[in-house]
Amino acid sequence: MSDLSIVIALTLALCAVLVWLLIPRHESSKADATLVRGAGIQALPSARHYAYFPLIRQALSVADARYLMENAPPQVAEQALRERRVVAQKFLRGLHEDFSNLVNLGRTIAALSPEVSHEQERERLMLSLRFQVLYALVWLRLSSGNLPLQQLEQLTNLVGRLATRMDEAMTKINALSAGPVPGRIGA
Repeated sequence: MSDLSIVIALTLALCAVLVWLLIPRHESSKADATLVRGAGIQALPSARHYAYFPLIRQALSVADARYLMENAPPQVAEQALRERRVVAQKFLRGLHEDFSNLVNLGRTIAALSPEVSHEQERERLMLSLRFQVLYALVWLRLSSGNLPLQQLEQLTNLVGRLATRMDEAMTKINALSAGPVPGRIGA
């Protein structure tokens, strides 16, 4: 085995361990079906955090930080920015919870589906891998004091697209389960 293949194998192993360590180990809270703020559509019970991204984006914006630094006493501005980073970290954990819930919902839908293609399974695996890598990068940047707004937006969009796909799949399953009613009632 060449030195290059050993280095690649060790790098992949370290990346896998890093991703495993970064996955939050907390219990998922019971999600209630609430309206997505500002969207007016029924949210999936398993995805409720991603809808708050517009508020997070505003709180982490450069313009907001500049306003704080110009108009608040320095110690108050610094404290507010630190607290906003903590909120961003909690939002990130919420996104992870949303994603995990949606992946579990996807597995349940796949189990109920009469045919699940290998392509769909591969797509779900690639989406999970992409989410985990992006999550790890955002988590590292937030932990180091940076505010990775663009990557946080990408992560939120991933969760939002998955939530939309799961909502569409649930709608299809509901339509299939209702099916046509044989005969006419009351005729």
